[in-house]
Amino acid sequence: MKKIAMSLSAILLLSACGDRPPESEEPEEPTEQQSSENVNEQENEIETPENEQTNETEQNENNGSNQNDEEQIITFVPQKSDLDAGLSVESDETLAELEGLVENADYSEIGIEDDVAIQYTGLYYETDDSIQPIFMLTNKTDQSFTNMDMTVSFKSAEGDPVFDQEKFHLSEDEFGILKPYTSMPLYLTIDPTKLETLENISKTRNEQISIDYFDFETVDEAI
Repeated sequence: MKKIAMSLSAILLLSACGDRPPESEEPEEPTEQQSSENVNEQENEIETPENEQTNETEQNENNGSNQNDEEQIITFVPQKSDLDAGLSVESDETLAELEGLVENADYSEIGIEDDVAIQYTGLYYETDDSIQPIFMLTNKTDQSFTNMDMTVSFKSAEGDPVFDQEKFHLSEDEFGILKPYTSMPLYLTIDPTKLETLENISKTRNEQISIDYFDFETVDEAI
């Protein structure tokens, strides 16, 4: 497999410090107007029991929402053909790397809520016979899918296509079952003449990708 290493730009943060103004030897006595303003500020800062209860309710709602997001996770699952070949995340370097991509990503960065989505990993297989970009197919629904037919478009930011509404069939015998809240690797063979475009996308990670058509069979399984 030919791997593309992503480079991270380092950002240097500079903080500007100004000169402190000289302190006077004798502090000024507050005027009557200043004293009144201080009293008003203190009174405005005092919260009534009603305000305290409202703020506490809002905080609890926000904490509950954040907790739900943190509890939901996406699980990486190898496709059936990998498992049938005796491969696993423990024995195969590529599967281990893909699992790491999923585990280290935020929940919001993987897939689309209430939908099935495809994303390019930046990795691809290159052999003498074929070139296969590696995608992740993520299911963020409560339904299991199999025997999927899809049409995929995959282009550079400039519109140079790797796929242009290309049709693919993901059979249960080869791909397996895409269960709820899982992400599975997808290896799609491309025309060798598209290698330069793929390499450019893999380096810049500036691409357009979409599922233009999606048909499937559902599977009744417990989540």
